[in-house]
Amino acid sequence: MRKTSKILLSALAVSSMFFTMTVNAEELTPTPSENQNITVAQDTTKTVSDLTQEELNTIIPNEIEISTTKTDMANYFANTYNDADKENPSEVAIKDKIVSIFSANGYTINVSEFSISVMATNWEESFIEIIGKEIHKDFTIKYTKESGYSEQDATYVKNKVDSIKFADYEGMNAVFTIYNLGDEENASKWTRDTFDFAKLLNDSSITIKKSNSFGGQGGGTPWGETHDLYFYKNDILYFVKKDVQNMGAYGTTLENGTPVNMARLEQDDEIYKAMAKELESKGFTNILGCYELTAYGTTYDNMKVSFNLGSNYSGKEVQILHKKKDNTYEIFKTTVADGKAEITVNEFSPFMIALTENNTTTENVNKAPNNAQTSSIDVVLYSILALGSLVGITYILVSKKKKEIA
Repeated sequence: MRKTSKILLSALAVSSMFFTMTVNAEELTPTPSENQNITVAQDTTKTVSDLTQEELNTIIPNEIEISTTKTDMANYFANTYNDADKENPSEVAIKDKIVSIFSANGYTINVSEFSISVMATNWEESFIEIIGKEIHKDFTIKYTKESGYSEQDATYVKNKVDSIKFADYEGMNAVFTIYNLGDEENASKWTRDTFDFAKLLNDSSITIKKSNSFGGQGGGTPWGETHDLYFYKNDILYFVKKDVQNMGAYGTTLENGTPVNMARLEQDDEIYKAMAKELESKGFTNILGCYELTAYGTTYDNMKVSFNLGSNYSGKEVQILHKKKDNTYEIFKTTVADGKAEITVNEFSPFMIALTENNTTTENVNKAPNNAQTSSIDVVLYSILALGSLVGITYILVSKKKKEIA
């Protein structure tokens, strides 16, 4: 009995040990369901480094709708464009939307890993580029339509804007503030804000806001800066924008509204040299000045051009040489009356003025430094002030009908 008991006790001890080891092993081994959860989480976590062009095309829709309005955009450009602390509201909204779109597709991404650009043409076109990868996707932007938006007002404003007659400055819309050549006092006060854009419409129901300038030019006449104009009605933007050159110039304005710019040609200019040689061949060497006249718009026949030479020349005879567009010359002989020499022409191009009497002591009219290579608006206005040492003041006056110029 004792031997049998010992055998049974040993068996029980071994069995107990085996059970304990089995239980401990089960505690250390993950359950099948937990193991599956870990595997799924690893498979669904993606980063932009894994992204392909095909996947980007699939993830980013062709149109992204945002809560920003176009009025929000216009107010940003008109009021806070140069404020470094302000972000483009459209770009902010799109970035937030793109992060959420990626997240919904199992990707982790932040705004530092991609860039977007809202196209300046109409604010409705944009694209996304992944930083460090040569892949991108174009898409359109759908803005929230504001409460109170009226299709009737939209049509009204559009038609009004389309009716504005801008000057044509090198293929761009332009408005001009014209100064008589020699009117340095007023021209020196020219700034981007001198032009009253509201008078373009003469309609108090439409408000015009403009962006700060984003481009400029100088170095002579004309000079100016570029703006975007935004057109509102009842505080709602109805016309996205109009690129406009705000120009200052020496010259005059035709009766049809076309501005005419006058730029002095210096003695080292090839046109000046050729015209001086032509006058010299006719016996006239006492040059008063040479000017390039450029019209920025529609011209017509029989336009009067009046050169103000000053009262010192009243009663004197002058020769005015005109180089036509076909490179032929025509010459006008006229007597200075009330300080002005007047001729009638059918086109604008270079003009050179010389006294008929070569033995008369004179100085060049409107002698000014050549600053054509400068680009700063401030330098331009400084150069305009430098014209204060003029002996005479020359300007042009164009009229469709023959009349006395006061």
